[in-house]
Amino acid sequence: MYFGTQYYRPPFPGSTDWETDVRRIADTGFNIVKLWAVWSWVERKPGEYYFDDLDRVVGLCEAAGLQIVINLIPEGAPYWLERLHPDARYCSHEGHRLSFSGAANIPSGGWPGLCRDKPEVEAAANRFLAAAAGRYASVDAVIGFDVWNEPHIDPAFDYPDELFCYCEHSRRKFAEWLKLRCGTVDRLNERWHRAYADWEDATAPVRFGTYPDMMDWRLFWLENHAQWLASRVQAVKEAAPGKIAMTHVPFSGYLGQCGEGGLGQTLTDEFLLAERVEHFGLTSFPKWLMGNVDIQHLMNVELVAAASEGKPFWQTELQAGGGLWGIEGNPVALPEDIRRWNWNAVVGGAKGVLYWQWRPEPSGMESPGFGLTAPDGGPSERTAEAGRIAGELLAETGFHRATRVLSVNGIYVSRTSDLFAFAAGRGEKLYAQGLYGAYAAACGAGIPVRFVHGDRLNRASAEGLKVLYVPAAFALSDEELESLKHFVAAGGKLALEACAGQYDERGTIRSSSLVHDLFGAEAPELSIADRVQWEWTDARGERTPAVGSRYRQHVQGAAEGIETAGYFADGSAALCRVKYGRGEAVWVGTLPSVAVTREQDPGAVSFIAQIFDSQGYEALKRVRADGKLVFRLFASEAEQYMAVVNHGPTPGLIRFECRDGSGGQIAVPPMDGTIHAWKPRG
Repeated sequence: MYFGTQYYRPPFPGSTDWETDVRRIADTGFNIVKLWAVWSWVERKPGEYYFDDLDRVVGLCEAAGLQIVINLIPEGAPYWLERLHPDARYCSHEGHRLSFSGAANIPSGGWPGLCRDKPEVEAAANRFLAAAAGRYASVDAVIGFDVWNEPHIDPAFDYPDELFCYCEHSRRKFAEWLKLRCGTVDRLNERWHRAYADWEDATAPVRFGTYPDMMDWRLFWLENHAQWLASRVQAVKEAAPGKIAMTHVPFSGYLGQCGEGGLGQTLTDEFLLAERVEHFGLTSFPKWLMGNVDIQHLMNVELVAAASEGKPFWQTELQAGGGLWGIEGNPVALPEDIRRWNWNAVVGGAKGVLYWQWRPEPSGMESPGFGLTAPDGGPSERTAEAGRIAGELLAETGFHRATRVLSVNGIYVSRTSDLFAFAAGRGEKLYAQGLYGAYAAACGAGIPVRFVHGDRLNRASAEGLKVLYVPAAFALSDEELESLKHFVAAGGKLALEACAGQYDERGTIRSSSLVHDLFGAEAPELSIADRVQWEWTDARGERTPAVGSRYRQHVQGAAEGIETAGYFADGSAALCRVKYGRGEAVWVGTLPSVAVTREQDPGAVSFIAQIFDSQGYEALKRVRADGKLVFRLFASEAEQYMAVVNHGPTPGLIRFECRDGSGGQIAVPPMDGTIHAWKPRG
């Protein structure tokens, strides 16, 4: 495992502090640092590279016994590049072209760089990546290169009301993408409900109004980003074949940094990006950007870990001090925050934690935030806590070889649903709230779950998935529908919320819904209310009042064999169950997941929780957790492990029994975590 810190982002810290700082980093108990190689700082004139600063810092870290990851930053581009290629400046849907300037996270300027859809720009950026990777390819201490710091179209964060990129090169590439996807103009007309005479008539949408063109435009960008990442990886691997190529996203694109979504606007789809690298990671600033809500941080971790799908996953940036932007500032992290966030990362499957950053930032919009140390670079109470946790977890050498055991419970994640929500007037927040509510309900009940993306549902079924909850999935592709029906028919338990799959991948209402296919029933017109009153009946026959959000949908003409297990206030069916093949389908005619997020409704929480297998794992026969505990299982060839984090202010206790007869109990201090190991019997 790796524990360490981001250290050098030119020109900070100043060179007079390097030797002392590097020694202190090593003395803290860390084993790795991350350094930045910024294009504008390195290639000040075309073809002339300045590596003096980075060479010296690398040498100091190597001498101190620290391993190194170098973050390669072409988004801080040299100013001569803009002079050579002004046509590749990022362009918004309003025609706003962005010139180079400073940025909060790039003190040396050159932000936001140029659009890589111009081949000459891509080639120039890749030459920089190769030059930097090649220079340190033979340095043993350098274990890898982070080839893209927080993939997204860079202007998106600073211009949240504008879409990017509409430069001539991106528009041309989109036209080529459409031709490959549709083949003929007639097929495009059918897909978009248009009457184009020629391919030149089809342009990227610049406003919200029709669904299929906006959904395709944003899907193009998600796939385009994955292609950009693959190009960067290739450039680095050719120059340094023995080093790891990695990247880390700023947050899950499906949840977003504040739980309001981000796939359509900021364009980060972790499930596409993770396939292009060898290690994958995540940035998290829980106290600054997540309201210090533990479940939101843990959910980001588990979504990105799910995208990693067995590849090593890192908490590549973790808040170390106070967050900022601007003069108002933000609360500083406390030692107990540092401890809890680390355990969230470990429970979620992280094999590395890197703090952002060692020293407080000395200048710019991020100053004086983010430092793990005191302002003068000396130790703080956070430094001591980070070192203690690093020492504790680095000593767990058996756990280092363990991998995540996959839960039998899944929450379904759909790219189609997310992009549809965005096309429907930037409505991603509703979809993100559905995902969050389902996850929060499970975690609040102490039930392990995992995220299952639509791209990977068939594989998940083969890996032991038994229960799948599908929140707020208004649009699903034909392929997704078939996979969901196959999952149930093969013996799975599938729970659907209102309007699941009502729209197809083009954003067009289906003539035959998923509810009809599974239940033999029709879902008539919807009604809307902020709070939808309903009740459901559990397996013991007890009725529980609950709240749903926004949508109210009931079925009519239900086929024989359907059990009605819940009702709206007017007596119409709100919850139905049916056997389908060897499995069971459950349908609820509102959005309980969103009600959990918006109102923390206990009836909605308990409804979602009872859908899942309460043990969470095939190997577990019985689990009882007292306290605000979240646990996950891991396994190596020799041992089983349970990693537990306590989000509560009082001690927690978990007792468990495995199907092979092994078991035990684990005490967890407040706001802390632990790893418990045991050998399976037989």
